[in-house]
Amino acid sequence: MTIIIANIIDFLAALLQVGSGAIKKKSKILIVQIVQLLMQAVSMLLLGGITGAISNVLSCLRNYLCYKEKLNTIWKIILIAASVIMTVVMNEQGLLGVIPVAVCTVYIIFMDVKDPVKFKLLVTLSFIPWVVYHFALKSYTGAFFDLASVVTNAATLYKMVRESTGQKGKSDITTDL
Repeated sequence: MTIIIANIIDFLAALLQVGSGAIKKKSKILIVQIVQLLMQAVSMLLLGGITGAISNVLSCLRNYLCYKEKLNTIWKIILIAASVIMTVVMNEQGLLGVIPVAVCTVYIIFMDVKDPVKFKLLVTLSFIPWVVYHFALKSYTGAFFDLASVVTNAATLYKMVRESTGQKGKSDITTDL
């Protein structure tokens, strides 16, 4: 019964996750992710994914700081250190339990990138390890929607690259005249 409840919660969180794949504005992506991450933290706790839940709660703080444009090097170090320490102390999943801290660390290091295309690439790539983590926890809805998020984010990323390339081409023509 716990697996079913956790998958229902993760399903609802996943709907937000996939929907965020179509959002281009960084601040809106971060807000949607905060809600989604809290819901998934509950699901992960029900399934025994303590390190994933810890990572998600810390990610909420990270997203909030980024949204408020207060995520600086000191906060990044604090968040990464907290994630690593909590993972070392709480990890009961072996190598699987390291996936959240690895994703969290990479995401924290690069999430304040200003280029929306690079940020969308970061978001897209960060979902891939979560596919494995959720599947291993028996969060089948989470794994499925992680994969769907990779697809929707990749499609949006492709459009964003095309748009930025199209705009560059137009400005190059204008400056050549």
